[in-house]
Amino acid sequence: MRYYENLFIVNPNIEQEKFTMLIQAVKAEIGRLNGSILNLEDWGKRRLAYPIKKNRYGSFVLVQFQSENVGLVKELESWLRLNQSILAFMTVVLDEKPNVPVVAAPANPVTPESVEK
Repeated sequence: MRYYENLFIVNPNIEQEKFTMLIQAVKAEIGRLNGSILNLEDWGKRRLAYPIKKNRYGSFVLVQFQSENVGLVKELESWLRLNQSILAFMTVVLDEKPNVPVVAAPANPVTPESVEK
């Protein structure tokens, strides 16, 4: 099993609905290429170090995934290249499985009994 990390930058002027649809499309494309997503993080809108396609800002999205399909990266990058909303992207091979952050339960969960007191 090979582990990959892909960071792509989305045009900051895209609507939130289209942004969500784009992320779903990336998930679907990775799934179609026999990959499975381990972690997906939306880093939000950030200032770019230099303008890309006349944009000074971009919305960053990090995707960590695994696959046995060696051609997945080539096909995914060609798909990303064709998408007009994606300004730039980079995919790297990871040496080991990434640490997926686990969302912990709150220390003092709210229960109906604690609310009545």
